[in-house]
Amino acid sequence: MENGTIRRIVRMYGLEAAHIFPGQKGYRNETHPVKLTDGRMVNIMLYKSEPRITELIARANSIGAFLARSNLPVRSPADPRIVQLSHSTQLRYASMYTYLPGKTIPWEAYTRHHIKELGRALAELHTDLAGYDGVALPRVTDEYGAIVGRMEQYFTNAQARQALSDKLGLSITNKVFTHISHILAFCEKLAGQQALHMDFVRSNILFSDSHDPQIIGIIDFEKAAYGHPLFDVARTLAFLLVDCKYKPAGKVRKYFLQSGYQKRGGRRLAQIAVRMSGGRRPLLEELLDLSLIYDFYKFLRHNPFEFLEQNEHFVRTRDLLLARNVITTTSGQ
Repeated sequence: MENGTIRRIVRMYGLEAAHIFPGQKGYRNETHPVKLTDGRMVNIMLYKSEPRITELIARANSIGAFLARSNLPVRSPADPRIVQLSHSTQLRYASMYTYLPGKTIPWEAYTRHHIKELGRALAELHTDLAGYDGVALPRVTDEYGAIVGRMEQYFTNAQARQALSDKLGLSITNKVFTHISHILAFCEKLAGQQALHMDFVRSNILFSDSHDPQIIGIIDFEKAAYGHPLFDVARTLAFLLVDCKYKPAGKVRKYFLQSGYQKRGGRRLAQIAVRMSGGRRPLLEELLDLSLIYDFYKFLRHNPFEFLEQNEHFVRTRDLLLARNVITTTSGQ
């Protein structure tokens, strides 16, 4: 984003920029910290053109404003207006947000303290989001239902299945997606559903730069949805298990779930089991499988198969799915 565009956006809010700091590009936006002439710091965010983008911005702004009233360190709108800009033949949209200090850190740098903090912050976020009644949110089960449909279509394609077998020595049965669909139907009937973040991962968590780092920023509520809190927990836990490679899985679970979410966050982790032919299995484990298979699918869709073995995140995701019997190796591999 050119500085001239940022200054133009700031003026659309009736303000003037004194200094524009280097920005950062994200998946659907780019953002720049700006110091205003009145001394305040704000964040200017310019969104990419995509379907329903104004709906996503309004959703994020509504939740951010709600949580800011609870004094949670979240990105919230500094001005409720969404401004519109002409960009070539397309319209683009921008918002102005409160400035949050702090920085993201790589997963491999997460200590047990960071993991506990992550659990604590998610628990407190869930506690406050339970009272949210602003802009209507999509249902998590609907969002995942659409994803499962795309995954099933991909993995039932004969060419994709053959490539998966020949190049990676892996196989996944259609029963996996039938089972996931049953799990989603089960979740639709659960009590205790509420607003969720649904993207509570490394890139959206800002830590203080101190000897005792604290979470001082939670950003990007564009994927917020309505559902049971275990969906949020499972999504974050999936990333932790894959990317905190220097921590045993048992320790990661203990730090995040017990020490963080329950003890520090003061929120009970729901103990829900799903009845299956072989007995009962915790719902958290079922949703963890869903998150891992979704990440596996994205690796396959966006990377040449020949190079996936060089990606340690893919390898760890694959190994977790193999250990959990979600995917299998093909015969002779």
